[in-house]
Amino acid sequence: MPDYSFKPEILIIDDDSEICETLELLVNGLGYYVRYFTNPAQGLEYFERELNPIVFLDVNMPQMSGLELLPKIKGIDSKTQVLMITGERDIQTVVTSLYHRATDFILKPFEIKSIENSIARSIEYYGFLKEKESQEEALTRDLRLASRIQSKTMNLPKLSHQLLGEIIPLSFVSGDFYQVIGLEEDQTLILMGDIEGHGVTSGLISILMTTIHKEISRSGQIHPGNILTRLNQELCHEIGTHSMTAISLLVDHKNQLIRYARGGFPFPILFKKDSDQFEVLQENSGQILGILDSITFSEKEISANAGDTLLIYSDGLLGSTSHPLVQSLLQIAPGEDRTMRMKNEINTFTDFLKTYSKAQDDIGYILLEI
Repeated sequence: MPDYSFKPEILIIDDDSEICETLELLVNGLGYYVRYFTNPAQGLEYFERELNPIVFLDVNMPQMSGLELLPKIKGIDSKTQVLMITGERDIQTVVTSLYHRATDFILKPFEIKSIENSIARSIEYYGFLKEKESQEEALTRDLRLASRIQSKTMNLPKLSHQLLGEIIPLSFVSGDFYQVIGLEEDQTLILMGDIEGHGVTSGLISILMTTIHKEISRSGQIHPGNILTRLNQELCHEIGTHSMTAISLLVDHKNQLIRYARGGFPFPILFKKDSDQFEVLQENSGQILGILDSITFSEKEISANAGDTLLIYSDGLLGSTSHPLVQSLLQIAPGEDRTMRMKNEINTFTDFLKTYSKAQDDIGYILLEI
């Protein structure tokens, strides 16, 4: 039983003043403070201010029945334990009260032992709910903090080529992540991944992956296949609990080349600058990372044209390249702001998913102008 430093005040609402006084005397005798009201509206007003943990509520009252008042009390504070007072053994009253989450029934005439046991059970359960609420609030605070930390690790750099992107977690912390690093000689290094699961653990692993990725980018020996191999070994040897799909790309803007390696990640799409054509980077499917530590990842290189736009996305955004969103992006007319208009089209789609609760997974995407 929770250790209360003081006895909680118990509220009684019953239109019969004699019942209130009798119950007050009994409850006082058990060591609890009591406040009673014979007017249901006044009792409800007092409860809204005090949020009493236990309420004795009469079922039959002329101005407002206890069955009407019960959902109002529960709507204000669902933790409050409501003990219904009745002299009848009507099954419909019991069913209605239970439907609105009444805790117990106190039958008239009162038995002191029955009242004592009901109060004890109610205090214990109220304490449990209070502790659960505190833990959930602490967890929510931690998740919000983790979400802010994760978002800071995925800030996009300023490049001479238009770069746009977004990660939209299904709930606070995302298993989807990306990291974009601008290199010398007009090159851009991109890592995008999707960690198995959701939540803080996936978020922490994503931070580890981007930390390793950044270290590799400083080595001067940058090969997308080697990057995925290194990340796979880290997942297999050091983590051992989570798998990941990922893609690594090295975009050479000067020479208009894209070199990439895939590990089970969706196929990127290259939208051509001056036409309604696109190219799917579908070679090198690769295996999922974090399963086998001995696998390697082959690389593929393709040519692109200045002004083409590369879309890299997680499966939370597109299930396949035949998705209607791809057709909508193709219909966007060429122009200097084409990449931004493509982002706006994607945002319209993701807003639809969020508004109508259609999103089933984290969403991540990057748009990079070649």
